[in-house]
Amino acid sequence: MFINSLASILGDGGVFGNPQKNFSRKMIADYSIPPNTIGMKICLAQLNPVIGELTGNTVKVIDAIKKAKKEGAELVVFPEMTLCGYSPEDLLLHKSFMFRMEAKLNEVIEASKGISVIVGLIRYGEENEVGEKPLFNSAAIITDGKLQGFYDKQLLPTYDVFTERRYFSRGTKSKVWEIAGKKVGVIICEDMWQCAGYELSGCNYPWDPVRDLAPHKPDVLVNLTASPFCADKFEVRVKVCQAAASILKCPVVYVCQVGANNQLVFDGYSLVVEKDQTLRQVAKGFEEDSMMADTGNLPPPMPFLPDVKTDVYRALVLGIRDYFAKSHFEKALIGLSGGIDSSVAACIAVDALGAENVMGISLPSQYSSKESVEDAEKLAQNLGIEYKEIPINAIFKKTLDVLSPEFKKKEHDETEENLQARIRGNILMAFANKENRLVINTGNKSELALGYCTLYGDMVGAISVLGDVTKTGVYRLGHFINEKYHRIPARVFYKPPSAELRPDQTDQDNLPPYDQIDKVIEGYIIKHLSLEDISYWYHIPLSIVNQVVSLIFKGEYKRRQAPPALRVSSNAFGAGQHRPLHCSGTEPDIML
Repeated sequence: MFINSLASILGDGGVFGNPQKNFSRKMIADYSIPPNTIGMKICLAQLNPVIGELTGNTVKVIDAIKKAKKEGAELVVFPEMTLCGYSPEDLLLHKSFMFRMEAKLNEVIEASKGISVIVGLIRYGEENEVGEKPLFNSAAIITDGKLQGFYDKQLLPTYDVFTERRYFSRGTKSKVWEIAGKKVGVIICEDMWQCAGYELSGCNYPWDPVRDLAPHKPDVLVNLTASPFCADKFEVRVKVCQAAASILKCPVVYVCQVGANNQLVFDGYSLVVEKDQTLRQVAKGFEEDSMMADTGNLPPPMPFLPDVKTDVYRALVLGIRDYFAKSHFEKALIGLSGGIDSSVAACIAVDALGAENVMGISLPSQYSSKESVEDAEKLAQNLGIEYKEIPINAIFKKTLDVLSPEFKKKEHDETEENLQARIRGNILMAFANKENRLVINTGNKSELALGYCTLYGDMVGAISVLGDVTKTGVYRLGHFINEKYHRIPARVFYKPPSAELRPDQTDQDNLPPYDQIDKVIEGYIIKHLSLEDISYWYHIPLSIVNQVVSLIFKGEYKRRQAPPALRVSSNAFGAGQHRPLHCSGTEPDIML
C-alpha cells in the first residue's frame, strides 16, 4: 500500500533532508518577523488519521484546507503526525515510507496557496541537524504554497505509551513564525507540559520550550498534539494551556487528534485559551471537527467539563468503531454469558457498529444457570442483534471421553473447567472465520490483572473492549447504559459474578471481593503505591493486598497473550505497561 517506484515517490526532489541524499529545499521561503499585531482567524482541523495511510490522510488534509479557505481562515492547524497517524512506530524504519511522506507533504504545500498551514509529520533531518537518530517529529509551517520550515519537537516522552526517543532526535530551536502578519509560536504536544510543572512518570526535562519562546513575544501559541484519552484528562490539558498563556501572555490554540489507533483512543476536544487564561472555545469530542477561532475576537469565557462516565463510554464506542473500520471489517461476534461484562460489551458494539452488524452467541454448559441463558437471550432481544444458542455439553463430554484414559487417575480440577472455556473460544472463532467477523473479547481489567481468565478460551478476540475497565467500572457502565436505554436485564446487576464452570461457582470462591481487588489495582498499577500504603489508605487487610499483587505478577504471561485492550485509564495493561515476564509464578522481592 505504501510502496511505489522511487521515481514516483520522490517526485520533484521533495522538501525533506535525508542522511544519504540532500533533497532540494527550493520551496522553502525566507521570512522576516514583523512587530506584534492582534487578531488572527485560525481553523483548528481536528482530524482522524489512519496510521500509514498517507494518501488518505493527505486527502483529508487538503479537503480541510479547502474548507478553511472558504470560511476565511488565515491559518489552518492540524494535529501531531497528521500525515502518517500517531504513531507509525517501526513503519518509520522503512525509507520508502518516509520518502512517500515527503511526496505527500509536497501535495499539501501545493494546496496551501492562499492560506497558511501547520501540519504534523515525520521527516528526515539534514546532515547538520541530526543527533543520534535521523528522524524528527515535526510540524511543517507553510504559507501560500511555500514552506517556511520545520519546527522539531524538543521534549520526547519515553514513559507510559510513548516511545519517541526510540525513533527521533530532539529539536533544539524555539522560534516564532510570520503568518498573516503575526508572530506564531509552534510547539508539539509534550513541549508544553513542562511549563505547567507536570513531571509525568518522574520525567523532569532540563529545558522548557514554552519559556524559551517568551523572549520572542509571540502573538499566539499553537500546539499540535496527539494526546491519548483517559478519564479526567481534559481538565489537566486546560491547566497546561493556561500555564503557557500565563507565561507568554498570548492565546493558546491546542489542536488534538481524534480517533482510535491500535489500543489508543484520541478524544479530540481541541481548545482555545485566551491570554487571560480563560477557556474560550472547545471542539467536539470523539469526532472530527473544524473549529474557527478569531484570536482578536474570541467568545466569552465558557464553563466546560466533560462528564467522565459519558466520555469513557464514548471512548470505548469510538475505539471499537475505528478498530473495525481501520481493519476493514464490518461485523462483530460476541459470546453472551448472561453476565455484566458481555452485556456491556454487546451494548458498546451495537452503538459502534449498528445492531445489524453484531451477533451474540450463548454457549451454555450443564453448569450454566437457566437465568444466565435467559438473560443472554433477553439482552439480544433488547439490542435487536442476531442471536444463537449453541450448547457445548456434547462437545465437552466427547472431549472428556477422549481424555479419560490419560486422566482417569487424576481428580477433577481447573483442567475440566478450562476445557469449557476453550470449547467456547473454538466455536466463537469458527463463526468468526466462516462469517468474516471479528470476535470482541469481553474480559475486564480486574480479571486480566489477576490472570482470572483462560488462555485460548475466554481470552480469544481481536480486540478487548473492557480490558482497561475494572469490574466495578463495568457495573458503573452498565448502570449508565440503562439510565438512557433499558437494555441490560435487571437480574444481571445483582446476581453474583460467576464463570459457571462448576456447580454453584462464584468468582469470590477464589478471589477477594471485586471492590477490594479494584482498589488494589488502582493503588498498585495506577498510583504505584507501596503495599503498606495501599492497605492503609484503602482500608484493605495487608494479606489481601499481598494476594492481589502476587496474582498480578503471576498473570503476566497471560497478559502477554491477551488481545489488545482499548486504553481509557492513565495506566492500562498492554499499552504502557512493561512488567517482567520472569516474575510470573514467583514471589518477587516487592512482596511482604
